Amino acid sequence: NNAMRTREQLTPPSCDFVEIGFGEINISKWAFDYCRMQPCSIRALADTALGIPALTRACKKRLADDSKLRSRIAERKAAIGKRHDQVWAKWQEDARRNWNASPITFARLALEIWEVIKTEDWVLTANTLKQQVRKLWDFDKPYRHPGVELGTSTQIGISLGVALAHKGTGRIVVDIQPDGDLMFDAGALWIAAKYEIPMLVVMHNNRAYYNDWEHQIRMAKLRGTDEAKAHIGMDLFAPEPDFGALARAMGCYGEGPIDKPQDIRPALLRALAEVKKGRLALVDTITQHR
Repeated sequence: NNAMRTREQLTPPSCDFVEIGFGEINISKWAFDYCRMQPCSIRALADTALGIPALTRACKKRLADDSKLRSRIAERKAAIGKRHDQVWAKWQEDARRNWNASPITFARLALEIWEVIKTEDWVLTANTLKQQVRKLWDFDKPYRHPGVELGTSTQIGISLGVALAHKGTGRIVVDIQPDGDLMFDAGALWIAAKYEIPMLVVMHNNRAYYNDWEHQIRMAKLRGTDEAKAHIGMDLFAPEPDFGALARAMGCYGEGPIDKPQDIRPALLRALAEVKKGRLALVDTITQHR
């Protein structure tokens, strides 16, 4: 609870945790990356590239020796599969709500990008549109998504690194790029042009630092202050940054701003053609705040 600064455990008390990795020796005191150390019944100091295959072999051996356990797992697999299919179908249905809304919904943008890249060998760099892409795309290979950003001002740099790592592989690297993040390091676009780093940048442009704006609204409600002032220092309009023009000024391909959903896919297809030529292409799409 961000307003009250309290935490609620999501896992049941009976949930047992086992960790394989080097987290225990990374930081030795109270901090573990960004959180407290997770209580575990077993911590195995090991490289997961070795530890997970070894664990898998042990599980397979146990299954081979226990028919009742195999039967129980098969039943659970069927139940979870049924639940998965129901949840997946609901996500697809939910994604089409407000389909023609302008500004564009997160789900519409996620699906428009997916329709353009799904037949490509693609990699998503960092942002997941508040998990919409995780619900709507098929992440069928381990390299599809290396992980999320580390906060504002980190994504464009991370994305360039991912794109550079995949340069020359034929993969289409996609960066769903928040506007506020790019405002911190617009010069990164010049780096992509200078060193010919191909990447498809689709702006998640809600014309706001909305994580902070939304927090200001929560705190205003909690404290009884004026919610109408929550946008101060958080909005990105009057004037609105023109990211398409910015990309072109840095030597990249740029289109937009686009706020009509029907215009997204043609723009993405044009941009994809530019990426295949070996350059960064940016499409500035205007999204809802949430």
